[in-house]
Amino acid sequence: MTQQRHPVPPPADGPSRPAGWSEEFLRHRDGQGCPMCDNDFAADDIGWGILLHQGEVANAYLWRSGQVRGYCVLIHRGAPHVAEPTDLSDAHAAAYWADTLTLGKALTTFYQPVKMNYSTLGNVVPHLHTHIVPRYADHADPAPGGPLPWTALDTNRPDEVQLQADAAALRALLEQA
Repeated sequence: MTQQRHPVPPPADGPSRPAGWSEEFLRHRDGQGCPMCDNDFAADDIGWGILLHQGEVANAYLWRSGQVRGYCVLIHRGAPHVAEPTDLSDAHAAAYWADTLTLGKALTTFYQPVKMNYSTLGNVVPHLHTHIVPRYADHADPAPGGPLPWTALDTNRPDEVQLQADAAALRALLEQA
């Protein structure tokens, strides 16, 4: 895998840090102490989420936070650490996108959403990961027809029994993929 680091913008908040970005963020972006790199990618449960599928280059997790049933996070397993999809070789980028689509198709089949949202951000944890969120037509969606507020993914916890049942059903779908 070829890693292409993007140059850091000229310092604006001291000699080593661009304005607004913490030293910790910049260290994590460069793979030093990245909290996602510390995940046990072989574990069935990482606390935040339940492992659904190990794709070619990324793991799919049914997330334990949020107000939207079926909220998942796909986390790149890379070694070395990768912060941006543009840091991937063409082959690994294609594999990451294929892993993303595999999860999205399983979520679409199981939950039958009106729309799927895919967000690859990394502004808080600069490790390549994508939030994949089914959007619903009824009261189950906190912002039908509009942008999803971050609090909808960050507050509340789904029922654990329902979460485990959904995880089992999604694993079965993903095994067939």
